[in-house]
Amino acid sequence: MTEDSHQRVHNALDHFEIEVPSWGFADTGTRFGKFLQDGAAIDLADKLSDVSQIHKLMGCCPKVALNVLWDFTEGDSPGKVVVLAEKHGVEIGSINANLFEDQEYRLGSLCNADPKLRERASRHVIDSIKLGQAVNSRVVSLWMADGINYPGHDSIGQWRVDRRLAPDPLLAFRDSRHLKKISAERKERRGNSGNLASVSYA
Repeated sequence: MTEDSHQRVHNALDHFEIEVPSWGFADTGTRFGKFLQDGAAIDLADKLSDVSQIHKLMGCCPKVALNVLWDFTEGDSPGKVVVLAEKHGVEIGSINANLFEDQEYRLGSLCNADPKLRERASRHVIDSIKLGQAVNSRVVSLWMADGINYPGHDSIGQWRVDRRLAPDPLLAFRDSRHLKKISAERKERRGNSGNLASVSYA
């Protein structure tokens, strides 16, 4: 590498930032179970305190990603979360909608064959966008575990037809004047498919 290349790399690293997910500090696990850890965060205040400590040590983790259902209390003002984050010296990063935890989404959310469930999922995403605006977040992140878990779980043929006929899931945002850009990345899994999308708005 040339001296100029080294300098450009160093300059890029000086501005490199990592957004830390809040759920990484709580008791987590896999589809097989939840694993308890001593000292795991028990609420959002704990999570933000942990993120703050990591940022102090690393210097490149100023933002934290939050989950709509896990980090916000229904009925409370989203502004409280902003104040709490500022108290710990961190910023709110992406807002993560939850389109996978509810049992009704076992056969899909925005791509579900049931139009009522698609509408419910769309409303949740729109609410997530509004929540993001309330906490000054510019990105809503979606993970849609739409697919099947094993052969015979659903009619693949009919599922493909329903998916083709279903409206583009991201069109749920078309009326948002704040919407700036939509990007989607498809993640394929063996026996299942997950779709990861991020939505940025002005």
